[in-house]
Amino acid sequence: MTLLLGMGVANLVGGALLFGVTKLSRFFTGPYEGWLIWPSFFLLPLIVGMVAAWFYRRLNRGLGITFLDALWIALVGLAGAAIFLWEGIVCLVIVFPAFYVLVLTGLLLGRIWFRPDYSRLQLSIFPLLVLLTVTDALYSSTQRVVVTDEVLIHATPDKVWPHVLAFPEIPDRPDYWIFRLGLPYPTQTTNGGNFVGADRQCMFSDGIVIRERVAEFVPREKLTFDIVEQPTHPEAYGHITLHRGQFVLRDNGNGTTTLFGSSWYTLHVRPSWYFDLWTHDMTRAVHLRVMNHVRRLAEDDAGNL
Repeated sequence: MTLLLGMGVANLVGGALLFGVTKLSRFFTGPYEGWLIWPSFFLLPLIVGMVAAWFYRRLNRGLGITFLDALWIALVGLAGAAIFLWEGIVCLVIVFPAFYVLVLTGLLLGRIWFRPDYSRLQLSIFPLLVLLTVTDALYSSTQRVVVTDEVLIHATPDKVWPHVLAFPEIPDRPDYWIFRLGLPYPTQTTNGGNFVGADRQCMFSDGIVIRERVAEFVPREKLTFDIVEQPTHPEAYGHITLHRGQFVLRDNGNGTTTLFGSSWYTLHVRPSWYFDLWTHDMTRAVHLRVMNHVRRLAEDDAGNL
């Protein structure tokens, strides 16, 4: 009973704090927003773990059992986020590793904090939490990031270029595991014209359409486009801003072409270093799905001559 009570109260406290921070954030905008919102990513799970540790303080919980306690608390907390905050499964999967580690850290700190013979260690926890909070608040999450991938195509640039401009629907099922969990994946691209300023559309699963506008156009060498309308899918909305995409073709002089694909984006979640690990990997999956499709089409054209 104590275990269930501790787990429930800890997550209720975390939920209440999250609700309060969300409401209070309406009064903080611009550079001050990070001082309130983003430290909560670290502090709330820590608090959840420490509240649970207070309930567990009279139980003889070994270190191994504490790891299991943190797992159940984290799962209950994220289930609550899915039910009450309508968070998507992809977001929950991304957050879970960090959330679990922070809840576990809160439990372990609580084991120390609530032992009466560790008064000096208790005092050392506060400077640690303050340092963690200030460091995270000061760390900028507005840096523009670029991800670039390359694919070798056994066809000349003149065979590759038409499929870079536009390609029909990709028939293959996605093999990237996060796509299978529900993250939208690219299916088709349309081209409104072969000139700077032309409109393009990159279509994704779930009916998502990203509207683009050509910014650079060098036939058989380079295509650069700006994103003019952000996706509204709940797994991405508000978390990331897409800025630009680019394809560059390099003629290798031996009948092959190296195709480079790049994307520029800005994350709006912290800690940036953690979430960018996931975003970088997902961006690569988008690149490679499109570029490998272009490779197959171009090599088929070259083989039909």
